[in-house]
Amino acid sequence: MENGSNNTEGSAAPGTPTPSTDRIVDEGMLIALSAVRMALKNRIIVGALRDHSDYDPAQYAALARQELLEVARQNDEDSTRVERLGSYLSRTTGAGKSRELENKRKDVVRLGRRRTLHDHVAERLREIADDDDKVGAIVQQARADALQEINDALAARLLAQRVDPRRPGYAAARAAQMRAVGKIDLAALAKKTRHTR
Repeated sequence: MENGSNNTEGSAAPGTPTPSTDRIVDEGMLIALSAVRMALKNRIIVGALRDHSDYDPAQYAALARQELLEVARQNDEDSTRVERLGSYLSRTTGAGKSRELENKRKDVVRLGRRRTLHDHVAERLREIADDDDKVGAIVQQARADALQEINDALAARLLAQRVDPRRPGYAAARAAQMRAVGKIDLAALAKKTRHTR
């Protein structure tokens, strides 16, 4: 992929139009924003389950901005790398009409397009990082994703612990568990819970 020879940009099947720059940037943004939401979702889960920290939208908005700017920086680095590679190929591509030279010229064009795409994605990510509403939407989606993942994990765990009522001894075990629940002093438990908050 470094030399562009394996790059699919501009090398669509014969008769298939090359996707527009806007479309490719939009797809790049979908990937970038998905990565940001996933990183944020993971931080929310770790904060809730491991660190026992309260959900703070402002804290996660700051983290979302940090992630957006990090992905933008990575795109800047990719743009610089692609530019250097394109410059090198331009300098080493001489005149002539051989197939190899023609492929190098096409690679230079592809690399130029890739650089433009990285630049556009980085620019759009920075615009989103500066927009409170868009950052808030990312945080809300990441929170919803985190809650869904936690719910799914809990449901799977509960299903794994489910006891088959046809199992021998089930009725006796259930009766013993229900007697134990009946012995719980709910008023005392509620009072104790209020005092520990």
